[in-house]
Parts: sequence; structure tokens; C-alpha cells
Amino acid sequence: MYGLIIIGDDLSSLVAAATASAQGIATALISETGMGANISVGDLSFNADPTPFTGISDNKFLVSFFNELGILPKTASLNPAYQVILPEKRIDFFNDKDDLTKELIREFPELANEIKAYYDALEINSVITEDWLARHPGIQPKSFSDFLDFLKLTPYFIKRVSERLKFKKIVSQYPCFQKAMEAQQALLSFQLNAKDCLFSDFIYGTALRGVYTFPDGKYIFFNDLIRKLEAAGGLYLKNHEILSVKKGRIIEVAYKDANSIAAKMESEKLIVSDKWQNMHHIMDRGRKFHWSDFFRPAQIAYYPFTIHLGITPQCLPEKMARHIAVVSDVGRDLYDDNNLILLESGVAQNTGAADTSQIPLSATVFLPDHSDVWSENNLAKRGDAIIDHLDDFLPFLRENIKFFDIQESISISHKQRSVVNPKYRIRNALLSGFAAKTNKTRFSNIYLTGASRLADAGFAGEILSGINAVRQLSEQRK
Repeated sequence: MYGLIIIGDDLSSLVAAATASAQGIATALISETGMGANISVGDLSFNADPTPFTGISDNKFLVSFFNELGILPKTASLNPAYQVILPEKRIDFFNDKDDLTKELIREFPELANEIKAYYDALEINSVITEDWLARHPGIQPKSFSDFLDFLKLTPYFIKRVSERLKFKKIVSQYPCFQKAMEAQQALLSFQLNAKDCLFSDFIYGTALRGVYTFPDGKYIFFNDLIRKLEAAGGLYLKNHEILSVKKGRIIEVAYKDANSIAAKMESEKLIVSDKWQNMHHIMDRGRKFHWSDFFRPAQIAYYPFTIHLGITPQCLPEKMARHIAVVSDVGRDLYDDNNLILLESGVAQNTGAADTSQIPLSATVFLPDHSDVWSENNLAKRGDAIIDHLDDFLPFLRENIKFFDIQESISISHKQRSVVNPKYRIRNALLSGFAAKTNKTRFSNIYLTGASRLADAGFAGEILSGINAVRQLSEQRK
């Protein structure tokens, strides 16, 4: 019997598995898709998640944690960290504050004073929120001493809210600048209303803290976590379908492998990813996991749909960043009919073809979860529409596409729901103003993990959520 079973395909589940096994807990991780962070389409490799990789090399708490695990792989800093493309505007978000503000002022000279003041305050506020995150990885105050720490920040929060409202009022008169700020949130955050949360400066300060890349892709990091789990005697099962979960003092999970061979395993505890598509195996009909879900549910507003292209290098701009948010119309909502497209390009890969190497380019839009929207016919049309929307930015894209399998992209987009983060709609807590949610459920031996637990903190929050789930589990064991 295992001490812990984890069900999930995402990064948070892998972090939880590596953390638990490092603590000596006999751990089994069951992944239904086995997609991980890397997918192959044709002869090309793509990152499954278009979200920029942040929080590993800049967050002191996470650096210390992964150093202890011995799984902090080498990364390279991207500068610019990312780009936002608007009609007739391209904004490079550099790592250096002076370079970044100069870039914004170049595009928006009428807001020069406001931009300087905003980023001077943001630099300070980002450090304050990062320090809070390092000392309070659960974000929400949990104890009396936590509340005392939070009260010390109250004057800062009041001042910052006042500054933000003033800034928001001014920039509302400049739709193009406003859309540039919204596009950053869409690229970096999993929460739709993140621009109004107390962690918004932490998100907007991402470029200054740094965005990183792995030379061989994000899957290197995922594989390191799996190796850590298995080196400690843990079990990793991928492409295994969960048939049932029996709750009680002992958890019993029934599953079958890719060959339809059924088996069962038991454990004392269970951690489940909040992106698991078969949560009905655990939840009683009509009942929530925790009382807080009644008051502040994490509702999924949009799922990502990604097309995967193999293109020739000639059609890409010389100074194109690895991560780009493209907005076609500043007068429309970002999530309205392909108005926002997130691009991630890779390095040239040798496909073995006689002509030339290809660059993998993924293009992601976010769609509501309606059956007609996600029909195969509609998604095929969406794929062509995405390429049409990119014409102004990449005018020679269509003629330079060497590989495009829309059916494969559709299949992957359905599967990756258990890996890639959707866009959540979460109400902030009344007292603290944070959107953070607990890992606990109403079952004493079942915990949740995943990005919606700490949506305030973006990519770093997904990693912290896996750590927090194991921490709470371990505290209960004592």
C-alpha cells in the first residue's frame, strides 16, 4: 500500500510527487494522458503549454526548494522576455526597467510621466509581493502571525489600490495602451480578473524578474521531476485510465493501462489535480469539495486551443521574441473571436527533409467550453482563421508553412486540458483581496493541487500549489 496516490498530468502534480517522495512518502503518480511538457507533431517538438516559464531562477523560495531536490536545470534568460503586438505597434518587454519604460514611452509618448511613475512603483511592489510569496507560499494568511504580517502590509495595499485606480482611470482613455497591459495578463496569468487583484504588480513585473527557457524544452524539467520520484522508489504510471476512486480511511483507485489490463492500488492519502477531467469519480453529486467553493468557486471561462505549425525561418521577423501576444483589434475583448493569439516559437529543428530545417510555431487562442465551439468542424475553421489573423504580423506565413496537421492539433488540444492551464474566473477573498484557494477538501485524506489554487501568482503559483498540497498532507500526518 502507498502512502500517497496522485492523479494528474500537469506540472503541479509532478511537483507534488517529487516533493512527497523526497520526504520519504511512498508515492504513486497516475497520469491519464502522459503528455507532460513536450509533444511531438509530425517530426517537430513543441512545448505543450504556451505560458512563459517563470519563477524558477528568480523566486528565492523556489530556488531553495529545487536546489534541495537537486533538480534545478540550467536555463537561459530571454530578453526581451516577451512581446505584445498591436495594430501598427510592437512592444518589447525588456528585463531592464529603464529599457522597458523607454520602449513603452516610444510607443506611447503622451503617457511618459504615468509610465515612469507606474514602473517605479511596480518595481517596489513586485519585490514586496514576491517577499510575501516566499514567506507565505499559501498566499492567504493561515495563522495569527500570518494575519499580523498581513496587517503590516495594509497601508501599502491601500496606497497601491489608490495608485492603481488613478492609473487605471488615466489609461482608460488610451485603448491601445490598455490592451497592451491586458495582453500581458492574458500571456502570464491564469486568472481573468488578475489586473484587479493584489498580485497584479507581481504579474506585470514578470519581465523585470525574468522569463526563462530550457535549451531542449520544458520537458527537461518535467523529466527531472519524474526521475526524482522514481529514484526515491516512487511509481509513475502514464496512459492509465482511472476507472473509479473509492473514498474512505483507505483510498482505493481502480485503473487500466493502455492494453486495457485492469488493476487496483491503495493508499492512505490522495492528491488530485484540479484539471483532472474525471473529477466526478471523487465528488459526490451536487456537493463541493470545500465550503469555500460555495462562496468563491474557481470557474473555467476558456480552454486553450492550439495549432502547431512547422515553418521556414524566412517568414519570421529578425527580432521576434520567443513568446508573443498578438492583438488584432484594440476595440474588442481579448477573448472575442481569435482577437488574442499567443505565439511561441522554438529553435530550428532538422526534420530530415531535403530542403531545410523547420521552426516549430504554436499559436493559441482561448475558447469557451461549448460543444458547438469545440466541434471538429468548427475547430478546423478556427485553425485557418488563426492563420488569417496573423497575416498582418507575419504576411508571408501561409506560403512558408511546411507542416500543418489540423486534425492532430485538434486531438492534442482536447488531451491537453489536463496539462495546460485554462483561464479561471475567481472572486478575490473579501478580507485579504487574494484569489488563493485552499488545497484541502472536505475529505480529511484528499487534497487538491493545480494552478487554480494560487491563480494570483501565475506560473510560480502552479509549482507552489504542488508543494503546498504535500506540506498540508505532511502536517496532518504528524
